[in-house]
Amino acid sequence: MSSLFSNRFVDAAAKTLLCFGIMHLIILVFIAGLEKVDVLNAFAILNLNLLIPALGDGAVSFVVSYCVVLVVYALVFLRLTTPRE
Repeated sequence: MSSLFSNRFVDAAAKTLLCFGIMHLIILVFIAGLEKVDVLNAFAILNLNLLIPALGDGAVSFVVSYCVVLVVYALVFLRLTTPRE
């Protein structure tokens, strides 16, 4: 795997967070398949529903949460990445 950062300690920390994040999402997909799909609400994953309880409820919130995810992805893609030549 290539380095994300030049500093080994920062690179290891970033890759550790990435691994735990991936495992967390895999576990949530498993739970969603067994019990309820509401655990895949992006606001619930980020625990924003603890600050504003209505964010974690209902289909509209679920759809809006992934619209926010797509907007953040687009911003990261357009602003924080460079095209490869």
